[in-house]
Amino acid sequence: MKTENIQDSPYLEKELRGYLFGTACADALGRPVEHLTLEQIKMKYGEKGILELLPSSPWTDDTQLMLVLARGLLRGAELEVPELMGKIAEELVLWLDEPDLGAGATTRGAALSLKDGIPWSKSGISSKTCGSLMRAGIIGFVYRNNPEKLIKVAQISGRITHSHPVSEAASIAGSYAVKLILDGLEPREMFKLLLEVTQGISQEFTQALENSYYMAYSGIEDEEGLKKLGQGWYADETFALAYFCILRYPNDYKKAVQTAVNITGDSDSVASVAGGILGARLGIEAIPVSWIEALKEKEILEKMVGPLLEKYFQLSEIKSRS
Repeated sequence: MKTENIQDSPYLEKELRGYLFGTACADALGRPVEHLTLEQIKMKYGEKGILELLPSSPWTDDTQLMLVLARGLLRGAELEVPELMGKIAEELVLWLDEPDLGAGATTRGAALSLKDGIPWSKSGISSKTCGSLMRAGIIGFVYRNNPEKLIKVAQISGRITHSHPVSEAASIAGSYAVKLILDGLEPREMFKLLLEVTQGISQEFTQALENSYYMAYSGIEDEEGLKKLGQGWYADETFALAYFCILRYPNDYKKAVQTAVNITGDSDSVASVAGGILGARLGIEAIPVSWIEALKEKEILEKMVGPLLEKYFQLSEIKSRS
């Protein structure tokens, strides 16, 4: 397997920053409209919906929890999976002291169980919601050169909070999609590989993924297609909606994210999944400068870039020696 060396870091840094800021900007754009219907969004923002970030736009729990997972990976991505899960569990407990940015009951409930001493292997709740998917993309970056461990970490780290098969399949797909996009695959080329790595886990997820792909290449209008795919509160729908937007606008980060947020449903989660994958594909230059400048606390993301790159190359070196 080909692995990068430090000379590749400038290009990889653009991709990583594209993922981090692509996730956070999309999340922040969707935040004001998450609980509105599409009709309400249009009434408030105009016929085209919400299109731009306002100054000092905060992100939600989607980005917050992606960063929690990233900190866990920084503490022990090179460890065996059980030891790594212990680090991630510790970070989830620490997260309980952070500001509440709208986290779902499943993630918060699982974290409270961890705090009460329940082991990470038993803390998960059988929920189909998208809390594990929305944080999983960073796994695809860190373990890009070790797909076997990527799949295992995505599945088991997701189970710490969301133990339902739908959520497991979505967590794997969300992380593996980032790996594939960094490998240079076109979004349409990811379809069969995403089916393969999630095969047999959840028929609901498989059906949602197939619906997303075939609908994206039909003649249906964006608004109607998204409506048919669901609202995104459940992980299979979240990924299906995000993938639809990526397939429709594979080279246009801004248009894909604007399409993703203007729905009746979980606007910020759908957009953050789509935005992270497309940000990794297109790099930081594809994200509007005005959006990056408008993002609140963007320095937190900047501080993650160096350590994540260092961890990536550390793991690549370990893999190349094995």
